[in-house]
Amino acid sequence: MSVKYMILGSLMFNCFHGYEIKSQMVQKMNSEFGINDGQLYPTLKKLEEEGLVTKKIEHQDSAPSRHVYSITDKGQKDFMQWLESREGEDREFRYDFFRKDIFCIKSNYLRFLEKKKAVEKIQHQIETVKNIIADLKIARSHMVERKIDPLHVKVWEYGIMNYETRLKWLNEFLQEVTKWRK
Repeated sequence: MSVKYMILGSLMFNCFHGYEIKSQMVQKMNSEFGINDGQLYPTLKKLEEEGLVTKKIEHQDSAPSRHVYSITDKGQKDFMQWLESREGEDREFRYDFFRKDIFCIKSNYLRFLEKKKAVEKIQHQIETVKNIIADLKIARSHMVERKIDPLHVKVWEYGIMNYETRLKWLNEFLQEVTKWRK
């Protein structure tokens, strides 16, 4: 998802200042998948120039002024068109997993390694995936505790299921490799 639509999506819920938008991303997507200032503020400026958001300056006595952003009717229309469209949804999945996963590519050639090195490589992947699953499950628990939108939690669960499937495959792959003679 582009930063543009992450921002517009947040503003569909409410008006926010920049830091609140950033916090929304972290809450919904976990800190690793949030947005940084180098992406956020230039995108907000561009969205304002395009008439998709407006900025209101709130003066504060004890702190610097805040820029509060709200989505315009044009911004809502743009967001809804994107949401209703199939843009990016119908991409070709058939070989994407293979081209984008270096380990999968290397797995085709593991026979060229000594059995011990191939096994170590797979075991390292297994440990990495187990750690990722554990992290994702902790993040999911935090999302539930903070009463994050159940739809966001379901998306997170999809990610967990993907990694669990990868873990199952890695264990099966390891069994196959351990059958080698050398």
